[in-house]
Amino acid sequence: MPENIGSDESESHCSSQPAGYASAGTTPSQSHSRPHAPPHASSLSRALSPKVYPYKNLDTLEFRLVRILPKTMFVKYKITTHSLIDPPPYIAISYAWGDADDKRAIRIDGIVVSVAVSLWEALNAVQKQDDPVLVWVDALCINQQDRDERSQQVQLMTEIYAKATEVAIWLGPPEDDSELAMEFLKDIAMAREDPQKITNLLSPQSQLPALRAVVFLFQRDYWERLWVVQEVFNARDINVHCGNLSLPWEVYKKAAQVFQQHKRDLNSILGDKHQPASQNFYSYSQALAYQGPNSLYDFESLDGFGEEALLNVMRACRRKLSAEPRDKIFGILGVLPNSIREAFTVDYKMSVKNIYTDVVGFLLKTTECLDVICESIHFPKQTSITKLPSWVPDWSQYPGTTALGYSHNFTAAGSTRAECRLLGERRNELEISAVLVDAVSVHGIAVGTICTFADYLMAFLHWHALLMEFVSSKTAEQREEWEEVFCKTLCLGQIPPNTMDKSRDYSVSEWKRICYHVFAAQLHSRLPQIILSENLRDYVDVVGLKGNFDPRQFLQDNFASRMMGRCFFLTLGDCMGMGTGFMLPHDVIVVPLGCRTPIVLRKEESKRGRYKFIGDVYLNGYMNGKAMEMLKTGERKVEKFVLI
Repeated sequence: MPENIGSDESESHCSSQPAGYASAGTTPSQSHSRPHAPPHASSLSRALSPKVYPYKNLDTLEFRLVRILPKTMFVKYKITTHSLIDPPPYIAISYAWGDADDKRAIRIDGIVVSVAVSLWEALNAVQKQDDPVLVWVDALCINQQDRDERSQQVQLMTEIYAKATEVAIWLGPPEDDSELAMEFLKDIAMAREDPQKITNLLSPQSQLPALRAVVFLFQRDYWERLWVVQEVFNARDINVHCGNLSLPWEVYKKAAQVFQQHKRDLNSILGDKHQPASQNFYSYSQALAYQGPNSLYDFESLDGFGEEALLNVMRACRRKLSAEPRDKIFGILGVLPNSIREAFTVDYKMSVKNIYTDVVGFLLKTTECLDVICESIHFPKQTSITKLPSWVPDWSQYPGTTALGYSHNFTAAGSTRAECRLLGERRNELEISAVLVDAVSVHGIAVGTICTFADYLMAFLHWHALLMEFVSSKTAEQREEWEEVFCKTLCLGQIPPNTMDKSRDYSVSEWKRICYHVFAAQLHSRLPQIILSENLRDYVDVVGLKGNFDPRQFLQDNFASRMMGRCFFLTLGDCMGMGTGFMLPHDVIVVPLGCRTPIVLRKEESKRGRYKFIGDVYLNGYMNGKAMEMLKTGERKVEKFVLI
């Protein structure tokens, strides 16, 4: 969203502004690292000077447009007011923030204002040689110092982008062989219906420079921005500008779909190549398959999700960036059905805590499901100035993982509906109804969310050691059974089809053999100085695994993302599971009514009868309704827990 504009006495270009300037808009930084929002900054308002453009008040359905005069004219920009009911043809600009300190001066209605370089470049990109053009751009068309206007205009943004004759995406200046990248995108898009042509285009080593150029293009800051999601979603016609070149959005979209469909081919072609300066740890093939246009998601079928569409969109957009934490809600309303959009008023005077709590309250009431609290992810530990209850997700943070119920079709609470209520005027407490099933006895080391392959191997080694110590006094038959459950737990119960016989899944004994082999073989080859136990050494070389079996890729596909952010644990009731790395011994495990997964709670000693929400867990045997069956037979009972 936009930033402020202001006035000064000169029109000279400036890379860092003296006192007295105010800014508008931002630009992609020259390095394509993940941008960091400055503290106390607003995506709608970053006032650097009290000198501002003299806006006139808008009526309810009015909005402003910037009239860009032809390149032959000296005075380039004028601001005009129009009705959104019947607006003139205009272009809506979609761009990224970039470096807020890098400015250029422009003259609007005779007043000199400073704008960020990316906005200045975007305005130049859509300017025509001989004809004037009307554009809408957040930084110039909204009075950023008027909170009421900001709130009112943001409420109209869905319609503003939907009614634009064109949405112009500005990716930035030409660099990192962007021209080569765009030519390659055109070739890929044209050949998308012919698999053989695609293979021929992707395979030759001579194409590596083009693929690398596309990776850099897909990792530009523009794709990280939250507001881009609704701007693209609501557009009728889109052109993507980079430097002096532009391509229709469909070219980018079709090429990105090809990269996603051919990800395995890209893996074999590109191997583990990473962008040298990248801070996002994506390989080239991952960047091509999941970044760029593919990072914007397809929300066309949201109507079928009902009120759950809100949670689905918020999960999908969680990694997107916004400097203003309120925009994590306001910025996604434009892709949601009207029934949900109308339930939330865009008001930048509201506290972040109240807005995020409103989201939880809305979902609890409309879906009668408790899954939303599982998005309150406390590991890895993140620092936030927003003091939220433990059960309210902090959407301004991206924890690097997501709730178990989102990724897998668990039904721990069966078909029950949530029984819960917010307590107190400040809504700091949530009372839930749940079945107490167990408590944590011991847990292994946690795997982080930014980790290397060795982290998975070392975690496995520690977890396996905990298991073997636990089963040391059991019979051989019992040990075998526990080890099979252990391997099932490592993949969260998601045992895949047999790679040799796709018509059936692996049996639990086969899965143990495969699981032990991939970990033992990788430990043996990558960390040969570590002495494996006899139990694991026997699995380093396993006969019978034929074809294109790749142990490293198999581990990555079936275990890595499921271990990330989690740890293995054993319970006081002799169960095992895997869950949040934030857990501690003696934390209790409950299955709430209306929740897809069990959750871990920690008793708050200083507040009687109160618990903190720790996270969701996979508890072997309890993921498909066992607690509800025990409730019916009288083995368990429903209890009230108050979360703070």
